[in-house]
Amino acid sequence: GTLTEEWDTYLPRPPSMKDINEADRVDENAEKVAVFNANTHEGSTMVRVLSEKGLRVVAAVRVFTSRNTKSLIKLKGVTVKVADWSDEASLLKVAAGCSRAFLVTNYWEKFDSKIEEQMATNILRACANATPPIKHLVLSTFEDTKELKLRNRKSQLVPTIDGKIYPRFEGMANIGKQAKEWKVQITHMMTSYLDEDDQKKSLILIRGDTGRIVVQPHVQE
Repeated sequence: GTLTEEWDTYLPRPPSMKDINEADRVDENAEKVAVFNANTHEGSTMVRVLSEKGLRVVAAVRVFTSRNTKSLIKLKGVTVKVADWSDEASLLKVAAGCSRAFLVTNYWEKFDSKIEEQMATNILRACANATPPIKHLVLSTFEDTKELKLRNRKSQLVPTIDGKIYPRFEGMANIGKQAKEWKVQITHMMTSYLDEDDQKKSLILIRGDTGRIVVQPHVQE
């Protein structure tokens, strides 16, 4: 007889037989970056933004079954890995092969607590010890003015009388010193959303090693 290889149309198709949409293909040469604490609302926002820009993203989460984690799996070019910030081995698995890393913090100029500072330090150490080492860690803060309005505040940044802003980052001095010792560049980035009823705009503030602050209207490459 003749053997005919034909999949029953009533049975679900295995992954190897699924049609791949050209738009879903990921450029293997695209930059690979890591986003830690990606299961938070702010962390998943960062993952989505980087994914939309065509980057390959390794999203580190603590809980694989959360709603945010499940939504990350569906994003183009995103790989989800479980990692505990107190377990360096799991952090190294996330960092492996990445050129940059992102960590979302609650505030731009300081850490929310000693726990958050220790988490950032552990992740910084993993970046330095990764293979190859990650030379750039971005500490990113998302500020939603809608939430601030409930507390009668416009921003976590407090300008001077003449309207100027002089962020000092004294609350992040220790990790800055550690980063220089471990040869990892740290960039502080804050996204402030101007949340209005009819539109939602954003403003990005970026501070690098030089202390100079760059302002731009949206996240760029």
